Amino acid sequence: MSKTIDLINKFLTQGGFFVFLRSQLSSQVASIVDNVLAFSLKKFLDIIRIKVIYLFTLGLDSYVLATVIGQVCGGTVSCILNYKWAFKNLNVKLKYVIIKFVLIWLGSLFLNTFFTFIITEWLKNTRIAAKIFGVYNSDDIFIFVKLLVAVVIGVVWNFLMYKHFVFKDINYKKVITKVLKKQT
Repeated sequence: MSKTIDLINKFLTQGGFFVFLRSQLSSQVASIVDNVLAFSLKKFLDIIRIKVIYLFTLGLDSYVLATVIGQVCGGTVSCILNYKWAFKNLNVKLKYVIIKFVLIWLGSLFLNTFFTFIITEWLKNTRIAAKIFGVYNSDDIFIFVKLLVAVVIGVVWNFLMYKHFVFKDINYKKVITKVLKKQT
């Protein structure tokens, strides 16, 4: 019992691998918020049969808007959980975290939306989607694509950028001064 309590305390307080685990748990909670909202909104929009966004003359399907709204809500949850819990031992001011987080989150939003759209459009008219979902529900391939893309972007982009940029206390004045001195 003592070893279990020690492991829980390490998970809750120590850095290193435990920061990664806490960050991934925060990411999973944010992903649940993101995906539940996105899936629900997509189904709602499909029920009322709306093509939501018109880009040039191409009407994009409801899953694109659903992905963006889910990402906004999930990103907000992610920022709060990571700041308050996963990277909590770092002394970075909240206003700097928010600025850096929004920059990284915009990249994540773009990557998630872009790859979800591209892969879904590619797969939804294939025999694979028709076999799995049937002819009428092949559009639901979006659900699996969104989950896969979210996991890959979460580990490859989000965690690394959070760890090395967002939740890192960097004195930007020193960095800029150092760079400018090297150039002269």
